[in-house]
Amino acid sequence: MTHPRYLYSCITLTIALSAQWATGASLPGLADWMQSLVDDGQVVGCAAQVTRGGETIFLEACGDRTPGSDEDLETDQIVRIYSMSKAITSAAVMQLVEQGKVGLDDPVSQYIPVMDELKVGLGDEARRPSRPITIRDLLTHTSGLAYDFSAPERYKDSYKSPFRRASTLHEAAQAMSSVPLLHDPGERFTYGISTDVLGRVVEVASGEPFPEYLRAHIFEPLEMTNTFFTPPKDLTPMHIVTGMQGALEIDRDHYDAEAVRALKPRFPSGGGGLWSTMDDYTRFMQAMERHGELDGARILNPKTVVFMTQNHLSPAFPSPQRFGLGFGLKPAVSTTHGPRGEGRWTWGGAASTYFFIDPSQDLTAIFITQKFPFDFALGEAFHQQVLEAVAVDEVASQAAGG
Repeated sequence: MTHPRYLYSCITLTIALSAQWATGASLPGLADWMQSLVDDGQVVGCAAQVTRGGETIFLEACGDRTPGSDEDLETDQIVRIYSMSKAITSAAVMQLVEQGKVGLDDPVSQYIPVMDELKVGLGDEARRPSRPITIRDLLTHTSGLAYDFSAPERYKDSYKSPFRRASTLHEAAQAMSSVPLLHDPGERFTYGISTDVLGRVVEVASGEPFPEYLRAHIFEPLEMTNTFFTPPKDLTPMHIVTGMQGALEIDRDHYDAEAVRALKPRFPSGGGGLWSTMDDYTRFMQAMERHGELDGARILNPKTVVFMTQNHLSPAFPSPQRFGLGFGLKPAVSTTHGPRGEGRWTWGGAASTYFFIDPSQDLTAIFITQKFPFDFALGEAFHQQVLEAVAVDEVASQAAGG
């Protein structure tokens, strides 16, 4: 692992920065907030990394790795990032778009013929969609494909992991073609299994197994040495926890045989199957924030990154959601020094992991814990706390003549 280890419950590593950011670079407000999450029992442990100007200005782990243990959580912990996998898969798709191997408006059935069998609705009410699902629909979650938790009640049984027995992406795609579409493609934003379908598109279009494609074209160029679909056998895990009788305990239901099949599919899930570390994911974020290049390794062209991170959803959609090609887009938050973070690129993972990239401030931020169910409010608070801490630090630096 790359980071030093300490024996304190709350460890801060501040890296020497340029004079502009040197004052108060440890972001004490963010550190205090994270410690309060542990003290108040909202998490067993958590960690965060923030970079600005390409340099790490905050790196900290608080609390324990798992309940009932005195093992401190460390900043190099490998965790399941679930849906934070989606941004990486989307970047892989856009690499193939740049190469002319995939077209955004290509029908998905061009790569996965069985997807042409998808229908809108269930039973006697099922019908052909108004048009084929396209690659663009999958990238923007406007395909009509859902998850069981994002589907209306009458669709939930159809979406309860119909592909859990699949051991390959080919088998998973066959199974995913049997689920009902909630609506016609392009009609509205519905969060679902679209990015898992894209993993199979990458395989077909590139001629490489999906995990090998990611390794060769994203992970190795960016030196993401601890990102993979199958974690090391000797990994000491940070367990998934959930609230039980007023306390956080290991989520035993998550680890029973049925849950393992549902939550840890045997196929490489581009929508939620990756494991990673904060440092690795930060390298991916920095490459995206720097228009597709990091330390001389280019994974995307600048124009592609700009295109991916614009809103691609119609203002006529019933939801206020703004979404690009693989990234959610967030409005500014109010800080004590004015609004910050307009248009930042973001998403999260089911175990309450979060990231955002704020090009307007040359800023990236990632937060990890392992807590079910997904804590939306915690993610919103992380955005707020980081942007507030950075604003305060900037003003203090300016006042000190930095």
